[in-house]
Amino acid sequence: MTGDVLLPRTAATTRRQSAGGADTREQILAVSAALFAQRGIAGTTMRAIAAGCSIKAASLYHHFASKDELVAEIMMRSSAHVVALYDEIRAAELPPAERVEALMRATLRNFREHRQEARMFYENPAYVATAPLLQKVRDEALANDALWVQAIDDAIADGTLRSDIDRVRLKVLLRNMMLSTASGIDPTRIGDVTDDVVTILLRGAFTPPNAIPRSAG
Repeated sequence: MTGDVLLPRTAATTRRQSAGGADTREQILAVSAALFAQRGIAGTTMRAIAAGCSIKAASLYHHFASKDELVAEIMMRSSAHVVALYDEIRAAELPPAERVEALMRATLRNFREHRQEARMFYENPAYVATAPLLQKVRDEALANDALWVQAIDDAIADGTLRSDIDRVRLKVLLRNMMLSTASGIDPTRIGDVTDDVVTILLRGAFTPPNAIPRSAG
């Protein structure tokens, strides 16, 4: 065979091997995210991930040097997604109430597309707070929190949100209720219930004349 024949075959083989490696890497990330969400980060071993991918542990380490590296890539993908959504909201310069609603919708969208990653982040606080490879994720989360608090402060200031609710508690309450909702239904249905979730959490389920008055206690 001549070199002219061998070169195209070698290139094609290289492309197939590269594609196969990329597919394996994506499979590892997907299986890892599911296991981390179900068992917790500390409760998931590299051996369990390899078994879930039906590969040998040595093959797993060919793609990721450590569990920390795996976690970091999974969380950074989810963080990049929500940062992009929030950046669009910043750029839109919406009025306060519309900004809060937009943040809720963006968060629900992130929970829909990265539900397991969201569980990893919120259900493993000690790990997230200290893992060296997650510094960028922590920085982005702080910036996201600041955007939420500013939107709530602005909405309280202009009278569209009640002033008798602590702003940080409100942010955490909204986030936890959205995460709980997203965790309890099929991800493909989150888009269908987003309007209901936003309406109920921001405006209540009762019509204004029938709203339950705030307890004095």
